[in-house]
Amino acid sequence: MPATVRCVHIVTALLALTLLSACSRSPDAGDAQKALEAEMRNAHLDGLLEVTDVEKHNGYEDGDGRYTVEVSYSLEAQEDLEGYTNQVKGNEELSGLDRFAMIMALSALRVEHGNFKKGDTFQRQQVIHFRDTEKGWMPLK
Repeated sequence: MPATVRCVHIVTALLALTLLSACSRSPDAGDAQKALEAEMRNAHLDGLLEVTDVEKHNGYEDGDGRYTVEVSYSLEAQEDLEGYTNQVKGNEELSGLDRFAMIMALSALRVEHGNFKKGDTFQRQQVIHFRDTEKGWMPLK
């Protein structure tokens, strides 16, 4: 078989594999990491905790374009909890209500993990629900 024909067969096979994998795609660890990072940003904790080592353990379709993923991951402290809390207390750019809400969230973290230091890590597990959209897998609230 000439090299050109063989090359065309290989390219065709690769394209077919790509199309098949795109059709059967489900949310993966990368999709879960993006969802977890968005949670951290929404809670204004992304400066304090970084999501790392996301591992997908299981996933299943719920029907109607929904998919459930079970993951484990680590949270790594980017700063000491006490120092970060003091920064929040002194941040005049935040409204009083936002500061109060963040201090309450930080207090809950202290109860759960103690007065942690920069570099400490915590293991977590979570179930995340996604919806298949035109823009890809989007986490459900």
